[in-house]
Amino acid sequence: MIDSHFHLWTEDTSTPEARAERADQVRSIADRLGVERICLIGERGETVDECYENNRTVAKMTDEHPDLFYGWARASPLWGEEGVQEFRRAVEEDGLIGLKLYAQTFLDDPAVDPLAEAAVDMDVPIISHVSHRRRGERHPRKPKESNSDNVRGLAERFPELKLISGHIGGGGVWEYRCKNLADLENVYLDTSGSVCDAGQLEMAAEYLGTDRLLYGTDTWFLPGFGKLQGANLTPEQKAEIAYNMESLIPDSTPNTLSENEVETGIEAARDLFAASEEPRPETIVDANAYVGDFPWSQLDSTADDVVDTMDREGVDKAVVSSFDAVFYRDPQPGNRELAAEIENAGHEDRFVPLATIDPTYPMWEEDLRECIEELGMQGVRLFPLYHDYAVDDPGVVDLLDACADYDVPVMFVGQLEDKRQHHSNWKIRDYDEVGSKNWSNEQADALVDVLQQSPEADVVVANAWTHAEKIVRETATKYPRGVRLNNKTRSGETLFVLDDLYMFFPYQGADIVETVGVDRLVTGPKLPLLNFQSHYIYTEELPVSEEERDRVRSENVLSLFE
Repeated sequence: MIDSHFHLWTEDTSTPEARAERADQVRSIADRLGVERICLIGERGETVDECYENNRTVAKMTDEHPDLFYGWARASPLWGEEGVQEFRRAVEEDGLIGLKLYAQTFLDDPAVDPLAEAAVDMDVPIISHVSHRRRGERHPRKPKESNSDNVRGLAERFPELKLISGHIGGGGVWEYRCKNLADLENVYLDTSGSVCDAGQLEMAAEYLGTDRLLYGTDTWFLPGFGKLQGANLTPEQKAEIAYNMESLIPDSTPNTLSENEVETGIEAARDLFAASEEPRPETIVDANAYVGDFPWSQLDSTADDVVDTMDREGVDKAVVSSFDAVFYRDPQPGNRELAAEIENAGHEDRFVPLATIDPTYPMWEEDLRECIEELGMQGVRLFPLYHDYAVDDPGVVDLLDACADYDVPVMFVGQLEDKRQHHSNWKIRDYDEVGSKNWSNEQADALVDVLQQSPEADVVVANAWTHAEKIVRETATKYPRGVRLNNKTRSGETLFVLDDLYMFFPYQGADIVETVGVDRLVTGPKLPLLNFQSHYIYTEELPVSEEERDRVRSENVLSLFE
């Protein structure tokens, strides 16, 4: 496999030994997953001299580790002829494979033309950072971030240019990108990006063809690999995508793979992807799944559809709530619809149903009673950002206490999808403060306050990202602070959805295990919204024993419903 999009992101690259530390770190996971080459991207540099040094660093990495790295050159369109000269030098002298552009200016700005002309002349590709955000929205730190319309502008002016539109899952409306770039034969999409929606690569393959898709991770190594592995494509199609980048590597590159090596690699990748289609023998519970209609896109989200996906992926049970209840003004009809659909479909043995409750809505207490006592629901999900109330609203504590009395757990959900994909006319509460897919710092602090006020309720937190360690420390850990002993801890469980935590390499998983703990982690790939394997790989690669991994896969969450 060839990773077309990977950042160096290494603070000390001053010596061969320092550079080897990054190479060894990357190699350890690349070898295990069958990744042969990684196309390395260095830092940009604010001046031509800085850019030269950064390109030289990437060249040293490729020279010292030719069995692992290719290298992208950097140059800014704003430097005019000096930028073009540095681009040519990096390719012709350093053996770098092409040019990485960021957001110095839009791709269809005439300032990019000299670099495009040089790329065509040298027969090397250009890869560019691209996102297609909400209509009219710009990143505050990237005012000239290109979207797929800008990609079209450059590609149409230079039909001989091999142009890679970076990270299809890099935020924004990937469906638009697939259709907008479908007819441009010289444009490729790389598969990378933090958004790993179900159907993403399948739609890209349908509109662009698998020959114009390039495997990439954007350094999100585990979800990036899982996204390709879990796509509903044939092993042959996945293997093609895994090696398409090699066809764009210029022949002048010193360490290019031979034709025989590529064929051998494709065969090995095909076998790998074929093996991954075998049923998983372990017991798996998706702790963060859904049934119902999602307003912004078509999903396989009926009860029957979700069970079909579970069967395909080897998921034994799913803890589900209603999509409809999130978006109805009054959630209760959605809860009733969910209970009826599960019963009518005959899937009571596959689903653990949770009620969606808005604790600021009139008669929520009666709704909770009906859901638990009459509809057979086994817990509650809260969506403060969607139902437009503060995380620490007094009603939240009242609901937690009520659920403790019923002895059912409560799950806090921040966001269902990456906020960069939200419909242009709709925003969640505190939209500007929250992260792309996680709680803001202020919301995490409010969540800590709520958990401290209701210590007996069992709680699962989704979208915790980097906040899990703080929440555990402040609510479930005894420790001294100065001369004061903080020993008021929760008696209820405090669990976290692993798939929402910051883990792109196994070594980050080790940090999570140390600071959060195996007994506080649950698997939650969020069927049917997400590509299952892109997130289940977090559980598979968690650096723990199989016995501990079983706790994360199913035992921890099932213990809440005993």
